[in-house]
Amino acid sequence: MDWEFYILNYIRYNLHSDMLDYVMPFVSLLGAAGALWIAIAVIALLTEKYRSFGKSLSFYLILGFIICNLIIKPVVNRIRPYELNSTVQLLVSPEIDASFPSGHTFFAFGTATVFFIYNRKLGIFMYILALLIAVSRLYLYVHFPTDVIFGIIFGVITAIVSYKIGKPIFTNNDMNKLRQV
Repeated sequence: MDWEFYILNYIRYNLHSDMLDYVMPFVSLLGAAGALWIAIAVIALLTEKYRSFGKSLSFYLILGFIICNLIIKPVVNRIRPYELNSTVQLLVSPEIDASFPSGHTFFAFGTATVFFIYNRKLGIFMYILALLIAVSRLYLYVHFPTDVIFGIIFGVITAIVSYKIGKPIFTNNDMNKLRQV
């Protein structure tokens, strides 16, 4: 854990700036409570052209919530870095759940993976956004590096598994329509 604090403190003392102190909470907010990902799924579900994508994304979000928030976080129950380093003044409100894995990162990378499966160009854009969200969690001192690393790994794996499980159920002839964007 010492190396993790080294990374967090390096970021805090060498990379912080007034501009990033303003931008990073906003970037992190994009992943808060999965609201953006849920909104995208609902919009896709309401659009006939993208319904298969919306079903896949919705299934991932539900499965991901069960795996990340209902199983892994309570079982591991890892304390957050700012709770161990009381000298840190947070730029965001304290989190109420456990630290491992980073839920923001889990859902951002999983959603990016679902996008990538359906449309590589949009998927790459979403992976860039996911990476920014992951970095914001370290910048804001609310996650350890391993929380973020495993959030990426678990999010991507869960997205692939949910796609493979859901594909026969949720896909139909309109699956390739998103690729046409």
